[in-house]
Amino acid sequence: MKLATKVQEWITENGWSDKISYDDENQTSSVSFIYIINEQPFKVWVETDENKDILTVFIYAPFNAVPNKLNDCSILFNHINNNTVWGGIACDKNGAIRWRHSVNFEDTTPSVAAIENAFRVGGSIFKTWYDEITSVALTKTTAQELINHRNAVPEPEGVVAFDEYVATQDYPSPLKSVH
Repeated sequence: MKLATKVQEWITENGWSDKISYDDENQTSSVSFIYIINEQPFKVWVETDENKDILTVFIYAPFNAVPNKLNDCSILFNHINNNTVWGGIACDKNGAIRWRHSVNFEDTTPSVAAIENAFRVGGSIFKTWYDEITSVALTKTTAQELINHRNAVPEPEGVVAFDEYVATQDYPSPLKSVH
């Protein structure tokens, strides 16, 4: 299981002790753990499907959107996703908020850096947009209010431009990410 082996290498290189669960019959594996973003416990879930050569990283927010805010969350998440190179953030019908990125590694073996990049981009999205996500998901603030405000304000300090991508300086990532 080439993908699962690389995921285990990635876990080990990060100094984590989480164990991968294997389903030999279906040629799949998964591992989950808690990762702290903005002092909040986000759940990370990494799945592999060896038959399809797909690795998927999920990051779940530690809160759900309140039921009457699902449409507003969709507007905000669409705005975020339109400005993001990798993965996407979404909200399901129960209000669970998650970022997901899948990679097809057909005819190749992923590097540990590729897995780290996928993970870091999701973390960066939640770190960069945390205040907006919580405001829209949990309060009466509308997505459009936040989008209008964010578009009217210059980039915050600590943001460095790289070509057409943007990455925050205080959240190092080997990949240039947008917010």
